[in-house]
Amino acid sequence: MPERGKNNSWNLFVHSYSAANAACLCFMDADIVIHGPETLWRMYCALELTPNASVAVDHPLKDIALNGRNSLSERISLATSGMTRTAMAQLSGQLYFIRTPIARRIHLPKDLAACEDGFIKALVCTDFLTNRLCPDRVTLVDGAAHVFQSYRTFRDVLRNQKRQMIGQTIVHILIDKYLKNLPVSQRLNMANAIRDRDSCDRDWLKRLIAQHLREIRYFWRLFPNLLRFRYDRWRALPLGKRISYLPSALTGYAVTLLASHMAFRSLKQGSINYWPDTRSRGLKEFVPGEFSNASPERFFTTAIQP
Repeated sequence: MPERGKNNSWNLFVHSYSAANAACLCFMDADIVIHGPETLWRMYCALELTPNASVAVDHPLKDIALNGRNSLSERISLATSGMTRTAMAQLSGQLYFIRTPIARRIHLPKDLAACEDGFIKALVCTDFLTNRLCPDRVTLVDGAAHVFQSYRTFRDVLRNQKRQMIGQTIVHILIDKYLKNLPVSQRLNMANAIRDRDSCDRDWLKRLIAQHLREIRYFWRLFPNLLRFRYDRWRALPLGKRISYLPSALTGYAVTLLASHMAFRSLKQGSINYWPDTRSRGLKEFVPGEFSNASPERFFTTAIQP
């Protein structure tokens, strides 16, 4: 592509290169391993069989989840993932199917940076900001999964969380402070509204970010619930798991605070295109297999039969 960037590629694929008669579109990152030969088929079938759903997602698995034994740091990492799954309508940008008519009503802003999946989820689950949140718009497919490389060092974890904080801040600014105030006609035709804004004023989102930072003043106010979301996920766990997951919750809280401070400083300096190396070299030797006794069966229940 003449212009680099995941958002630019997404927009070109959805609006220019994908088949005009496609019922749905599949998006996946290059640095993942599909786990199970029928994962993509099951996701497609789930979307076809769930009329209210606009997006189908699978189970993202850290590579360390398939190990027989894990170190203390790895157990903390897996527990963090377990708490994340307690949130409703999780959409991982690493792999998902979306109905084509819905995708073509979306245009990713040029400066969205990270968390394009959060932006898409917010639009899809609110019928483009015209209704209250409806988690049923995203369907989680049993028996479908992909494996991604977990972050091995504290530095990598921190850099990834910094990227997440930047992305969540920009999504908050777009969804909660700007787009929801557009006329209904523009919200229902979101792709044209954002495309026109990007074409007429390339720095419009940068100015919104700068204004937001002037208003909040402190890093812990980058987006609503920044100080509580990890606590809320921990509280959503069954009572018996709260004690065992407490070290992970406390560690995650500390990392969130530090990463938020780093994100705040980067945004103040005008840096939004922060993207650490995610080439996942550790997955080169990973061999995908069928769901078996060696797989983490706790992640799966019944599966849709093709």
